Amino acid sequence: MQVTISIITQNRVRSLSRLLNSLENAYYMGDNISIIFNMDSQVDEPTLKLVTTFNWAHGTKTIRKRVLRGGLIKSVSESWYPSSNHDFGLLLEDDIEVSPYYYLWIKYALLTYHYDPKASFPELSSISLYTPRVIEVLRERPFWNPTEFFDDADRNMPYLHQLPCSWGAVFFPKHWREFNAYINLRSDRNSTGDQVEIPRSVTNGWKRSWKKFFIEMMYLRGYVSLYPNFPNQTSFSTNHMEPGVHIQAKNNAVNEKRKDYVVPLMGRDFRELLPHGKLPIVSSLPCLNLYNELASLKDMKIAGSNLGQDVLRCNNGKEIVVVDTEIGLPLKCATF
Repeated sequence: MQVTISIITQNRVRSLSRLLNSLENAYYMGDNISIIFNMDSQVDEPTLKLVTTFNWAHGTKTIRKRVLRGGLIKSVSESWYPSSNHDFGLLLEDDIEVSPYYYLWIKYALLTYHYDPKASFPELSSISLYTPRVIEVLRERPFWNPTEFFDDADRNMPYLHQLPCSWGAVFFPKHWREFNAYINLRSDRNSTGDQVEIPRSVTNGWKRSWKKFFIEMMYLRGYVSLYPNFPNQTSFSTNHMEPGVHIQAKNNAVNEKRKDYVVPLMGRDFRELLPHGKLPIVSSLPCLNLYNELASLKDMKIAGSNLGQDVLRCNNGKEIVVVDTEIGLPLKCATF
């Protein structure tokens, strides 16, 4: 098992410095962790200097800088590609900060839900460090609190959600290859006006978001992410809501949104907060669809199949696309 940290940065050197400090202060148990810096062509001088002089004591450091501007979609989707089926990518934009316990959460979750021979879970595509406070795919963006949503018996129970996290998450190698193939094929379809329209989702209108395409893939093929669930949405990462591509600093809008998105960082051994002091078996995890509604994995596959807008045309309601897991390209339609 190898976790590769991939940082997307441009011209927020103070933010990047805060992120790097939090990464340096985390617990790694002696594991080797590679780090990659990805910078677009218009990166500023202070950021370049920080990245160049930064000393990473836990593994190799790689620096990538574009010659021609790529934009956020390319900057993220091309920031990491797995070197093997045991290489997992932690994607972090520079306004993220992580908890000292973030890597322990990642490793514990991977060992429990991916490497345990008893846990066959091909639908799990990523592990989030962050717990959201709003339902971002609905136009109203209502507030949501998992510790209140689930029954008392499920308090602090991690949950599965048909939504990728862009504010700190580890992506699985097979699914990231699949995503790369999907976004390439979808880009070709976009040029012909053939688009995916997910019911009720504002993501249909997102123009500069890599996450839009990952959401589409998850919806069409029934994939989920694992999310932490602790009081007050205490998480292993937080976003500081600083101005960038998706956040505009107009009329103090950033400050007004902070309370909706900035969450406390986990500052203690989280295992004692878990049900019975450990991660529960996968079959006991509550599962939410894209709209934060309780649903089974089969229900989600049926919904994606019924939409009938994947890159291959399958039998609606009965089949979904399956891929070559080594390269991510679609192979055929298969029943589920």
